[in-house]
Amino acid sequence: MHSKKGTAVAEHNDTDQIIATIANRKNPSQVISIKYIRSKSAFCTSGIRPFFGVKEILIPVYMVAKDFQLIGTIVSAILERISQAGDTGATFVYENRFEVLGRQYTFTEEGEYMKLEEEPQ
Repeated sequence: MHSKKGTAVAEHNDTDQIIATIANRKNPSQVISIKYIRSKSAFCTSGIRPFFGVKEILIPVYMVAKDFQLIGTIVSAILERISQAGDTGATFVYENRFEVLGRQYTFTEEGEYMKLEEEPQ
């Protein structure tokens, strides 16, 4: 088949630029990408819905610019929880509020995404 649709190769344009990938430790074939979405001035995950059936994560630009590694850690931890839920047959639900390294974060529904935000201190 000659179609490139659905491949891991991305056309690096303004609306679909992959900046990072995260592989599931238990199943390395499950790779989640983090892409820049110019129209939303945000980054989003790509792959959570097809692999796990839950909404992708939307991450505002300011959060990635502030601490890219921390965002990677947060997304990895969430992916681990999603994967564990799938392994046990449980239903994964995004927590409205959670804490990482002493900072409070929230998830709110925004269309097809769950928007990650840091609570003001």
